[in-house]
Amino acid sequence: MMCDNLFLKILWVVVYAITAYFTFTGSMMMAMYWMAGGMLAQAVVDLVYHFWPNRKKC
Repeated sequence: MMCDNLFLKILWVVVYAITAYFTFTGSMMMAMYWMAGGMLAQAVVDLVYHFWPNRKKC
């Protein structure tokens, strides 16, 4: 993660906690969907923050 925004870090922890919940309750397909979606969202947000013009440091 390139961005040090506390809100985004908490968001990613919540997404991965949902992934862990689905993993340990036996819904492996939902866990895989949440993991893939979470990783894609994290990458897109980091990319947007990287190229955002005139931004403060995250």
